Amino acid sequence: MAQRLEKSKNKTEELKSLSENLKTLAKEREKEVEPEKLKIKDAIEKENRKEMRTCARNMVRMRQEVTNYRQTSHRLDSIVDYFDKEPEQSVVFSFIPTIVESIVSSLATGSSKKLVSTMDEIEKRYFNVEVVSKFKYSSITENRPVFMSEEEKVSNLIQKVADECKLKVSVRLEHSPGASPTIRNEVKWFDDSQVKTKTTSRFNIFACFSYEFLVFA
Repeated sequence: MAQRLEKSKNKTEELKSLSENLKTLAKEREKEVEPEKLKIKDAIEKENRKEMRTCARNMVRMRQEVTNYRQTSHRLDSIVDYFDKEPEQSVVFSFIPTIVESIVSSLATGSSKKLVSTMDEIEKRYFNVEVVSKFKYSSITENRPVFMSEEEKVSNLIQKVADECKLKVSVRLEHSPGASPTIRNEVKWFDDSQVKTKTTSRFNIFACFSYEFLVFA
């Protein structure tokens, strides 16, 4: 039994190595987030709207990259766990070279979004839904609907930095013609793990709205 496990682990070494590399990439990118936050603070103090939005976009992108790298690493760990429990002669081990090649190719593009989509394709191609659902590190947020646009995330991040640094910055919610006024009392806060919505309206909003946040001094 121990010998079988050792052989299967040897076959998955490349996957483990890729997972560790992704964890390292996530840590490196995370170190770049705080300096960008300081740039946002500086831009707010100087009332430089263009600069604060540029830096906020960079920070939103960096945070998403950290999340994507970590999620992909966890998903690879799940695949390794699955392989380690398979019989030594299982056909699944023949998938490993192709999986490794796909991940390496995605990393070479420099796009963390491409990395996530590649993992989606790998899971669909080589593992059935039942197997994927049992993956220990399968993220519960993988298929979560996106409730906020990039501009909304940027505006919320600027406001959050301003609040943390006790600075004044106003966020105005623009509406498309005919939009319900109940949305005027709605404020959405964004962070890495969830979207929380608070509204002072007593009524449900049934219409769909097209809007964006604008930040002004």
